[in-house]
Amino acid sequence: MKKNIFIVIVGLLSTLSLLAQQQKDTVLTRQLELQRDFNPTLQDANKVNTLPAIREPQVKKANTAYATWTTRATPALEISLPAPGKVMTEIPFSLQKGYLLLNAGNYANIDGALGYRFIDNQNNKVNFMFLHNSTNGEIEYNQLTNLQRMKMRYMDNFGKLNFKHIFEGAILDLHTSFLHSQFNYYGNNFGATRFHEDKNQMMGVFNVKVALQNTQTDLLNYIGSLNFHHFTTKYGRTLSDESLNGNQIEADLDLNKSFMGGDNLIGVKGNFTGVFYDEIKEGAGSDISNFLMVDANPYIHFEGFNWKARLGANVDLVLDDENKFYVSPNVAMSVMITENSSLYLNAMGGVGKNTYLDMYKETRYLLPNTIVKHSNTPFAIDAGTKIGAIDGFRIDVFGGYKKTKDEHFLVLQSDYPFESSLPNLTWSYQEFLQPVLGELTHSHIGGRLQSNIWSPLDVSLKLQKNFYTIEKIKGLESAPTDLKAWNKPGLEVDLQATYTVMTELKLMLEYYFANDRWTITKDESVEMNNINNLSAGAIYQISNMFSINAKANNVLNQSYDIWYGHPAQGINVMGGFTFKF
Repeated sequence: MKKNIFIVIVGLLSTLSLLAQQQKDTVLTRQLELQRDFNPTLQDANKVNTLPAIREPQVKKANTAYATWTTRATPALEISLPAPGKVMTEIPFSLQKGYLLLNAGNYANIDGALGYRFIDNQNNKVNFMFLHNSTNGEIEYNQLTNLQRMKMRYMDNFGKLNFKHIFEGAILDLHTSFLHSQFNYYGNNFGATRFHEDKNQMMGVFNVKVALQNTQTDLLNYIGSLNFHHFTTKYGRTLSDESLNGNQIEADLDLNKSFMGGDNLIGVKGNFTGVFYDEIKEGAGSDISNFLMVDANPYIHFEGFNWKARLGANVDLVLDDENKFYVSPNVAMSVMITENSSLYLNAMGGVGKNTYLDMYKETRYLLPNTIVKHSNTPFAIDAGTKIGAIDGFRIDVFGGYKKTKDEHFLVLQSDYPFESSLPNLTWSYQEFLQPVLGELTHSHIGGRLQSNIWSPLDVSLKLQKNFYTIEKIKGLESAPTDLKAWNKPGLEVDLQATYTVMTELKLMLEYYFANDRWTITKDESVEMNNINNLSAGAIYQISNMFSINAKANNVLNQSYDIWYGHPAQGINVMGGFTFKF
């Protein structure tokens, strides 16, 4: 199997290289690229292909889908850090090639970033970045137990090297990266013996990706990429179990061609995902099966004077412990009703892969050696209107409906001693999260208001109300009589504001609220504390090369769980600097 994987990778890399070499490189033209904003956190590290441009910091929303990396006040409520410099975004050419960022605060919270641009000319770009994020502070559980405090520890180190070559008719991108993550399972076990004895788990991911895209529009357009991950862990479900290691390969291809003139396109997108786990000979996880998925998305894109539409379908073949075939819609339409207002409607569907790396991005505290079954969304409809006719205001009103089979819900793992002969049976908890599967129906309505009617102040307010129905539960010895969409919020309120005091000084404020969150304990659905989080921060630009910042998260010092038994930090303050050189 490993030999076949190696042959496939070599073959695809050779094909991409030949396609790139076929593009003539006779004319050198200076290209000005508009780069996206850069936020130096581990969550976005795998999306960065160039050195960052300076940006104005913004308060980030608390993500109740939960962050890729657990942060100090998880969900991720930190004020965005000031980006390190203007690199390749100014004319004349910027002489600064690197940046350094360092922030520190209570709970032993540390954020750091380092980057350098080695080569940056008309045809070649080479740069490197390194990110660090860590914490080592004690937190208090929200449940009554003899064990009142526990240290939450983690340390993530991420390095990435990027290369880009611009041909006359194509762009070749290459990057390689490595993640080394250490953390402890700090979940509340209510005084029971810990399976990992507070040992640090390890996750390592080595990644190589190559992508090729043509830039001509009169021929067949293509975008292709090949992405290889090798991942390793240190411990299984106990300290003596074998750990889970493996490889994940993803190949993407998008072919399209214009027709009937204008922006009309006909094409097909394809994706292959393969996850190949190393054999576990002893301990839990010995029955793990590999995961293979092939996805095809044929589509036609039409565009008129004030409207555009995409008609397509998702065709998915999944091969794992049980083989499944799925077909779902992929349709999108929008129409301009005025110069600044529009209506839109999307009807989508597809498969949630839930690979081992996907689940690690959702939470690192999942029960080790656990493979979460893929989910299937036969259809998901969302529609809304965007109104921008009023000067200084933008109003979005939206709603949607989605039905998902085998949706997963993460709850604190617990066991009930059914076979115990003791007269008073007690529940036994472990420090991990386990997945519970069910059929979920999710509807939502909401609105968003943005305003900059007074130029120094930018304000954004979003409200969303969610409605859930859950049935056909799997993964529990006995399901609660009152089924809930465990750990998913009911009402969400997100308020963000940025005030420019002067050119050099900006103040930021965010308030996030989420309620109606539930979990399972002792075979019953129990409501968790609301998220009621206020964050504030400031940035002062001393010079073009140096700035300082300060930020405070959970200013109200609210106590709530991210997942049941996994509390967030209380009030935490960080400060630091950004320097470009």
